[in-house]
Amino acid sequence: MIAKEYDQMKLEYELLSYLDKQETPVGATTLVLVLDKKFGLSQASIGRKLMEFDTLGYTESVGRKGRLLTAAGKERLAELSRQLTQLRDSSRLLDALKISDEQSLLNILVARRALERETAWLAATNASEQDIVLLWESIALQETALSEGRIPIAEDREFHERIARIAGNPILLHALQLVWGEGANLPATAIIRKEVGSELVVDHRRIIGCIVSHSPYEAASAMVNHINQMIEDVRTYFGGTRS
Repeated sequence: MIAKEYDQMKLEYELLSYLDKQETPVGATTLVLVLDKKFGLSQASIGRKLMEFDTLGYTESVGRKGRLLTAAGKERLAELSRQLTQLRDSSRLLDALKISDEQSLLNILVARRALERETAWLAATNASEQDIVLLWESIALQETALSEGRIPIAEDREFHERIARIAGNPILLHALQLVWGEGANLPATAIIRKEVGSELVVDHRRIIGCIVSHSPYEAASAMVNHINQMIEDVRTYFGGTRS
């Protein structure tokens, strides 16, 4: 999904960027010659894209001479530049998450520890009574899964994400969603914890207790201890204790 979106945005960026550098109107034929090797587009395809730009107000047609970039086009170009940078950064991070060997899992958990220490701290500061009710409901769902013989992978994710949402910092939330959402790390870590005999959900109860008492330092410490135990479990598992 990111690759397709990136390619589409890159094409739009390249077209607008080339127009931005020209002092005179540019036609579709020129753009085909300039961009053909990179995108392999026909003159008709370029023409349709330019007509789309006209409709959106990004370009202005100057008769048969071609088109010039408008002020709106310059704003769109700046916006695309920012978005492409974000997509490149996201893509690099997601590539790093798509494997679940020991070092990759440890790298992910260390990143989570840094991020989730802050979300736990902020959640303890910001949590409302309704937030706390929902956290306890999340615990109940995790315990139901365990009673049914299931590893509560989705329920665990929901618990940690709920804390991040309560924290109220969208940048922390987005960073964690990237970590949680793409790799095999959540299922792998949960399965490893079960294999080495760690108790699931117990740490979550401690974290909620600190959030309930609105104790940011204690909540952050409880979260760090929770993830440190996960790190230790991964090291134990890969250290040769598997059956």
